[in-house]
Amino acid sequence: MKKKIFLSVLLFVLFSTRFDSSLTHASSDWAPSGYSKSVVASSSTIFVPDNYTTIQDAINNADEGDTIFVRAGTYYEHVVVDKALSLFGENKHNTIIDGSGNEIVVACMHECNNITLSGFTMQNGELGIFLWGSSNSNFTDNIALNNSYGIYFYYSDYNLVTGNNSTNNTQYGIYLVGSSHNTFTSNTVSSNDGQGIYLDHSSNNVFSGNVVSNNSYGFYVGDSDNNVFSGNVVSNNSCGIYFYYSDYNLVTGNNSTNNTQYGIRLSSSSNNRIFHNNFISDAETQSSIGSLNSWDNGVEGNYWSDYGGTDANWDGIGDTPYSTGEKNNDKYPLMSTFLQFNVATRDQPYKIGVVCDSTISNLQYLYDPDSKTNIVSFKVNGTVGENFCRISIPHALTEPPYAVTVDRNPPSHFETVYTNGTHTWLYFTYNRTEHEVVIMHTLYLEQLVLFQWAIFGLAVIIVVLLIVSINYYRKFHEQKKIIQAYERELESIPVTHPERARALFIKDVIERKEKIEKFKRKYGIKIRPANTLEDLMERLGVQKEG
Repeated sequence: MKKKIFLSVLLFVLFSTRFDSSLTHASSDWAPSGYSKSVVASSSTIFVPDNYTTIQDAINNADEGDTIFVRAGTYYEHVVVDKALSLFGENKHNTIIDGSGNEIVVACMHECNNITLSGFTMQNGELGIFLWGSSNSNFTDNIALNNSYGIYFYYSDYNLVTGNNSTNNTQYGIYLVGSSHNTFTSNTVSSNDGQGIYLDHSSNNVFSGNVVSNNSYGFYVGDSDNNVFSGNVVSNNSCGIYFYYSDYNLVTGNNSTNNTQYGIRLSSSSNNRIFHNNFISDAETQSSIGSLNSWDNGVEGNYWSDYGGTDANWDGIGDTPYSTGEKNNDKYPLMSTFLQFNVATRDQPYKIGVVCDSTISNLQYLYDPDSKTNIVSFKVNGTVGENFCRISIPHALTEPPYAVTVDRNPPSHFETVYTNGTHTWLYFTYNRTEHEVVIMHTLYLEQLVLFQWAIFGLAVIIVVLLIVSINYYRKFHEQKKIIQAYERELESIPVTHPERARALFIKDVIERKEKIEKFKRKYGIKIRPANTLEDLMERLGVQKEG
C-alpha cells in the first residue's frame, strides 16, 4: 500500500504542470459575504470562482505572497501549490476539495515554503494534504476526510498544524516521515483505520493539546527521538501511546483513558521521561519491554487507576512505587488525577499543578498592587467523606510561606510537603461538598514574633513618653505656682528689694530644711545649703551693690 502511495506521489509530481493564464487579477473593494478572516480585497487577492473558476487556475496566475479566497462549494481538483501563497476557504464544512477517489488532493511541492492553508475540507484522495520538503507553512482549521492518509509530511520541517480534523481515513490520520521541528496543536485525529498519528524517523516535534481517539494506535512513534507529547487526550484506541526504538522523548500531562490494550507501551525505547500523566481504565496501563525510562520527575510521577498503594504520610504521593516492568518504577505515583492550570500575569504565564480527588473549577490568580497581596483561589467539589488536594505554587506568583483557608476556615489538615528554589508543594484536606479554597502568602513565625515584639516595644516607648510628659507638665505647673506665690509675697511686703529677697530666701530655707535632711538620710550625701542670702551671694561670687 505504501509503495502504491509513493508511486502515486511521484506520478503526480511528474505530470502536474502549471497552466498560465492571460487573465489579470481582479481588483475589488468589497469582502465576500460570510468571510470572517482578515483578507483585504486588493490587487493581491484572488477570488474563486469569481476571478478563476478553479483553485488551480488561481494558483497558476498568482504571484508570490498573494491571497486566494475560495467561496463555498465542491471543487473536484488535485491542487498543487508551488509558491508562497495564502489559501482561505469560506467555510471548512462546505468549501470542499474532492480528489474523486485518487491521487493527492492538495500538494505543497518540494522547497515551496511559507504556505497558509485554512478553511477547507480535503476528501476522497490518496493523500488529503501532502507536504514534500515544505517548511515554515501553516495549516489551520481544515478537515481531512475519507482519504488513505489525512495529512502526510515527507521531509518537511518547521510547520504549524493546528485546529484541524483528520478523520475516517483508511490508513493514518497524520503521518510524518523524516520530518522535524513541526508543531501540532489542538487537532482532532479520530476514527482512522490505522494509526492516529504516526512518526517515522521524525524528531524534535511537538504534539500538544490534541484529541486522538478511536484509532488502531493513538500515537505510534517509531525510530523517532526528542519529541514532546504534552496535554493530549488519547482514548478508545487499541494502544494509546506506543514507542518503538524511540529515545529521549518527553511524555507529560496527557490523559490516556479506555484504550483496549495498553495506555502506554515501550519496546526497545529508553531514556524517555514520562510523568504527570493520567492512565485511567486502560485494559493494561503500561508495558515496557527492553526499555529503561524515567517515570517521574523526582518529585511526582503519574496517576495509575489500578494503583493499590496507600498514603500514610499525607502528601498525595503513594508510599510504595508503581511497577512499570523490567527494572522500571514510578517512584512517586500520584494518589489521584493530575491537573495543570495556566495562570497568565503581566510578565509571563505560569503553571500550577494539582493532584486532587475533587472537581476543581474557577481557578484564578488575583493580585492587589496596593496591598501587594497575591492570592490563588479555586473551588473544589468532593464526593467522598474526606477529600485532599496537593498543589504546587510557583514562588514567582506568591512567595512562601503560605496560609490556606477553606471557606475562610483552616483546613482539616494542612502541611508544606516539599519546596525547592522555584516551587512549594502544599497538602490539605477538607470534607466533601463544594468549598472555596484561598492560598496566600503569610509571614514566617520568626518574622511574626519579631513584628509582635516591635509593636510591643513601640507601645512601651509611647507609654514612657506619655508618663514623662505628664510629670513634666505637673512639675512645670508646680514651679509656676511657686513663682506666682513669690511674686505675690514680694508685692505685699513694704520693704526694699534686698530686704524682700532676704526674707523670701530665709522662708525657702526653712521650708526645704526637712526635705534636705530626708535626702541626706536616703542617699548618704552631705549637703551644706546656704543659710543666709549673703552666704549664697558669696558662694556664687555675686558682689553686693554699694
